[in-house]
Amino acid sequence: MKKILILLFLSTILFSFENKKIENLMGTDKFQSYNQLLSKIFNENDHNVTDILAKLKNNGLLDLFFNKAKIIHTNFIFDNSNNILSAKLLNDSLRSLGYYYFYPSDVQKDNNFKITLEFKSEHLIDPVALIDEMNSRGCKIIDVFKTDVYNYKFSCDNGIIKEAKPLSEDNMNYINSKGVYWLSNDDFNKIKIRTKKIDSWHPSVWFYDADLNLLNNVKINQKTRLVTLKIPAGCKYIKITDIYIAENFKRGIIVKGLK
Repeated sequence: MKKILILLFLSTILFSFENKKIENLMGTDKFQSYNQLLSKIFNENDHNVTDILAKLKNNGLLDLFFNKAKIIHTNFIFDNSNNILSAKLLNDSLRSLGYYYFYPSDVQKDNNFKITLEFKSEHLIDPVALIDEMNSRGCKIIDVFKTDVYNYKFSCDNGIIKEAKPLSEDNMNYINSKGVYWLSNDDFNKIKIRTKKIDSWHPSVWFYDADLNLLNNVKINQKTRLVTLKIPAGCKYIKITDIYIAENFKRGIIVKGLK
């Protein structure tokens, strides 16, 4: 009997699966409980955090849900990235995943840009979905590590506002029920904006460079249907909305770039 127990003990040691990154992402207790299964899914040299998270999710091994809603704080660290653009890309990604009620409880701007967001939720952010959303906006995941929640480190050096529609030499008709329009500009010097007759548009047009530094803001405090504005040098993004209520401007616009 003693020999059998010794053999079982030795067998457990010999075939124990070890991977510190997977253990961190799962939690030690769950990692140990599913150790033998993990040895069939991974190898000990698997360190690509995106692949690890995807495999854990596909095999039902990510704990994302709580017994009841609670306040959580999640850290987002951006490595050598533009602060303003990184914050917008994170905000856009979270909103596209259905997260609307959160606010920054802490912001640090030392060697890296770090935002701590506070949520009240019944579950954690799905890390696989968030990485996909950020990746679609040009942000590369560097690392994910777990404390009581998942925390993220991204690089957004090549970040883009993917919702921005291209400014073209043709008349382009865009509709946004929220009344806020983003356009991307390549080499146009002017923009012509026309609104629908039914709208009461009081123009507020914002011009930004590629890092979302503000270059100019034009406001016209009267109802307007057609306006042609000069685009500042170095302008990459243009935001068009209404001075007072964005809904005034939700039925669509026709825009055209001019050389």
